[in-house]
Amino acid sequence: MATKQSCMALGCDWRGSSDDMLRAPSPFFDSRETLYGCPACKAVNSLYLVCDEPECWDLVAYGTPTSDGYRSTCSKHKPRTVAG
Repeated sequence: MATKQSCMALGCDWRGSSDDMLRAPSPFFDSRETLYGCPACKAVNSLYLVCDEPECWDLVAYGTPTSDGYRSTCSKHKPRTVAG
């Protein structure tokens, strides 16, 4: 499942889908490890998961299991808790 990502490298404003990220085997560690890079500026270790709400590009602060799978949301879209 694709997730929304944002590049935090200086001067880069790329925002997009995890499907678009660059991928390569790591030359530094176990070759089974994968490095991920920004498709715009080519920076490595600069991509961050962002809120899954439409039109929101804030960094993820909460991960919540749901009946449909999993939600990744920012603090503004934090899931409401139900008192039990």
